[in-house]
Amino acid sequence: CDLYRKGAADGTLCIPVCESKEIFSLSCHAYHTVKETVFGAIWGDTKLVFKLADTAIPALHWYDNGALKYPTEKEFISTIRAVTKNMLNHTLSNDVINKLAHFKPKHKESDLNKRRTEMDNIWILIQDNEYLLSSAYSNRDVFPQVLGTCGPYFAVEYVEPMPEPFSILYDKDTRENWGQNLKYSLLLMELLEELENNFKEPLHLCDVKLRDFGVTDPENGRVKILDLDAIYPKSIINKFLKNIGSCEQDEDCKIFDCRGKCNKERQCDSTVSNNNLQIICEKIFLGWRMSNRMLLPGLLLSQYAPAELMSVLRQCANPENEDRVPRAAAHEDIKKRLYSILVDVEQAVNTDPYL
Repeated sequence: CDLYRKGAADGTLCIPVCESKEIFSLSCHAYHTVKETVFGAIWGDTKLVFKLADTAIPALHWYDNGALKYPTEKEFISTIRAVTKNMLNHTLSNDVINKLAHFKPKHKESDLNKRRTEMDNIWILIQDNEYLLSSAYSNRDVFPQVLGTCGPYFAVEYVEPMPEPFSILYDKDTRENWGQNLKYSLLLMELLEELENNFKEPLHLCDVKLRDFGVTDPENGRVKILDLDAIYPKSIINKFLKNIGSCEQDEDCKIFDCRGKCNKERQCDSTVSNNNLQIICEKIFLGWRMSNRMLLPGLLLSQYAPAELMSVLRQCANPENEDRVPRAAAHEDIKKRLYSILVDVEQAVNTDPYL
């Protein structure tokens, strides 16, 4: 709101937050790992999550002999097209680019000073991975919808995070929880299928935590990804791995959970070696380990899990039975077997809750 009052912030949410106070009940979300600022709010009957894009980027405007200069509208569109192509490795449609270039595409800002403020804000927002993915792919129901912006802040729909699973150590490994976790696991596998096949190229989840997934409706809903800061197209993560350069061991070649290998020339290979299913099996379905000690049990680590399911999960999490951190991708046949077993077990639990 300080930025708004100084004339340095524009967007559809500035007035509801800073003037009319229609958006209220602000509450901090301290668990976000990358964003400096994340907070919740309420707008009428709608719960929002506000996020702050990184403002430490070169400015859009410049000075020429002391005169403030901005790109023309045509240059601005071209710049957005170039930046988004660099981030996504494909050119977005003209329709999407035009929507990104204006806060209100159907009512374009005619006031020059306000338009320049809008341009400055958009320039920051489109270089935020979360804002770009949610805005560019708003027609895909896998990311939270962007509901508005104010300056470098943007608000997305609130989606209830998946509840952390409990193990028998906490006396919460109940049949009811087991049945719910099976549903969540099937929804996660359907999400992975979308990330693999419904975009220009596969999107990789490079920082995987259970709390970063939300469910729109526990009974008939779907899973959405709540933290998009470390989601990248395969070609982009390959470039990141290559740019690491020299290495001594495989462990040197990684971007969080996206893992590569150190080749004979002591350079990181330019190909991500594991995949989404492998890391989901390792960290979400089985759970977090450190020095072979279970720190946080996974969704499917339960006394009710049949031996066949646990066997397939171990193959999925460590396809080549590596002694160190697994770096191989889970294969298609493992995915099919795992999904089939989960469907069968979930149906059996729903039919007979005493199984």
